[in-house]
Amino acid sequence: MTTALIKSRTQELVRRMEQFASPAFKKQLQQRQGISPQNALGTPITTLRKILKALPRPDQALADALWDTQIYEARLMASMLADPMTMTRDQLHTWVREIDTWGLCDACALNLFAHVKKPFTLIERWIKQEKELTRRAGFATLTVLAMPRTKTADKDLIKMLPLIKTHACDPRPLVYKAVNGALRMIGKKNPHLTPHAMRCAQEILDLYADNRSAVWVAKNALWKLNTPQVKKMISRRK
Repeated sequence: MTTALIKSRTQELVRRMEQFASPAFKKQLQQRQGISPQNALGTPITTLRKILKALPRPDQALADALWDTQIYEARLMASMLADPMTMTRDQLHTWVREIDTWGLCDACALNLFAHVKKPFTLIERWIKQEKELTRRAGFATLTVLAMPRTKTADKDLIKMLPLIKTHACDPRPLVYKAVNGALRMIGKKNPHLTPHAMRCAQEILDLYADNRSAVWVAKNALWKLNTPQVKKMISRRK
């Protein structure tokens, strides 16, 4: 595909997104995620998915072009069009560095980052970085890999618990809430992992008794994993 054709397709997709944009929804995006007005259209995700249905996937060239627009909705679509099997590590690191909202961060984790080759090497690298949304991307990707229907090996998730324990005390809400999400998801994946997650939560309480972020992460995870509904759900899983 020529550069001119890719540019033309990108412009057409942006025009279609603009047709379904809503000023009210754009305002919500700005309020909830702090997106600057020039970087958002206000197009609902449901509409993006409808547009996406007519496009062949993956399409890395188109994904790259959409990402380069810096438009929030275009980047969401890029995360769904990208090819996780062919993107290089450098490309993935570039994308994660350019993420500027938690919504895009979580979308990339779900649609792209969790599906690359050897995702745990990315997770470890990103979690160890200080940048807020890069660290969140690591934990968000871990959360996706811990979802019940994934084929992630238990041992790989258990290896991540020390990172959860280390960063539970991060004072930034976008980080410690992602830490909590990863811990809870690991605990809910199956009955074998539940005690590991609960033990990790207790260790967090023991280590960081005076840290508000860590105490919330641990207590919320323990409470969730001990609710009758969650315990019943976990018991049905292998």
